[in-house]
Amino acid sequence: MLEVCVDTLQAVGLAIESGAQRIELSEDLSVGGVTPSAELIKSARRQCSEALIVLVRSRAGDFHYSSDELEQMLMQARRAIELGADGVAVGACHPDRSLDWDFMARVQSVVKKASEAACLVVHRVFDQVPEPIAAIERLIELGYERILTSGGADNAADSLEVLRQWQSVAKDRLEILPAGGIHAGNAHRILHTTGCRQLHGSFTKTGRGESSPMPNGQEIAEVRQILDAYLMSAQGG
Repeated sequence: MLEVCVDTLQAVGLAIESGAQRIELSEDLSVGGVTPSAELIKSARRQCSEALIVLVRSRAGDFHYSSDELEQMLMQARRAIELGADGVAVGACHPDRSLDWDFMARVQSVVKKASEAACLVVHRVFDQVPEPIAAIERLIELGYERILTSGGADNAADSLEVLRQWQSVAKDRLEILPAGGIHAGNAHRILHTTGCRQLHGSFTKTGRGESSPMPNGQEIAEVRQILDAYLMSAQGG
């Protein structure tokens, strides 16, 4: 599964045309993304038949939130599902960077009440969790299905062993979704080293050093080809 993160409706269309199989929607990716507006969610849902995950993040900066910000994100998570999102990517932590388990449980309750089929994803707040293996087990117990992570480094390619270990622990119970600096030049190595079966990226930068504000369609297509070939090989096809 190839997931592309975007922050405009135009980028949604470009990503899908180029081979994205799942969209993570946010606004203002220049600061790591924040919760998109209701209108953008509705418009993306009308345009996108692929899976649509909405980032829920009340502001840029760290992931330690005030009680008011946490309440706001709970409302945003519920609203995203009501507007047609297939899932939400969320996360909050305490000052010591341990996950805010009360919030994570409340998100699960709110989202599943809105739709039992909704997918629960932990975003890159997980990168700095002090006890990741224990956190993976607890997230599985809570019903979370995916962790978006670079493995603790800025880029997934610099945390291959960590990602491999987490994938080994999660197995088929939870998906580890490598993110951070992924491009056609390193996608093969990331997949084959970690054993993960999906990739995430904005694809606004290529392995050749090119960058643009919009996703690079050729880069998405190339990574999709690499991913498809890897999955076919893993299945013995």
